[in-house]
Amino acid sequence: MRFLTGLLAACLMAACSPANGDAEEPDTAAIEAIVHRYIVENPEVIEEALVELQRRARSREQAQLAAGAIQYRDALFQDAQDPVIGPADAELTIVEFFDYRCPYCRQANDWMADVMERHEGRIRVIYKELPLLGETSEEAARAALAVWNIAPETYPAFHDSLMQAGNPMTPERINQIAADHGIETQALRAAMAAPEIEEHLDNVYQLARSVGVSGTPFFVIGDEVIPGADIGRLNRIVAAALEG
Repeated sequence: MRFLTGLLAACLMAACSPANGDAEEPDTAAIEAIVHRYIVENPEVIEEALVELQRRARSREQAQLAAGAIQYRDALFQDAQDPVIGPADAELTIVEFFDYRCPYCRQANDWMADVMERHEGRIRVIYKELPLLGETSEEAARAALAVWNIAPETYPAFHDSLMQAGNPMTPERINQIAADHGIETQALRAAMAAPEIEEHLDNVYQLARSVGVSGTPFFVIGDEVIPGADIGRLNRIVAAALEG
């Protein structure tokens, strides 16, 4: 990028400095010809420019997401309806938006289990059910929230089982997973139909839109936002928060 910038400056100076010393309009055609020839002879400058544009776009997006996380901090960290795992006085709180049918969420869930084991008692997780992948995802999210409402102590194991279940996530499969964890089908289905679950899912969806969440998984850790299952970055942020 710096080579192209220098070239353009040189072209402009040359085009604006006629030999007879009289002021003239820049020779646009001459500038374009020089730039075109340079790009043809040095095509790597295009790649360099594209990389820089992508970097700037990512930086702007990250700044916008961080601003959204700060603006909606109470809704992210203080919604009493959200399922929560870990002690209330934990040193670090992680918020995760996820979908049970998302394969990257399954990868992130494995990471979550590992990091909570490694830092036992020091991490609290707030789960934001965000079913983006259709009716099957919503069915699973409703079931998980129903279990949280009627048997919150069962939610962690039920959550993990849904994450590991894969497809197809049929109502019968969900019923069986619930039964495996001691939840009676009729009680589950009655709880899933409760209006507060519909309201909760709508609230999470609106919050996700407000923050700028466009996919799952999506994490908020302190003032940091991490779109996707970026395990390396997640580990660095957790380590800095707990060891810093």
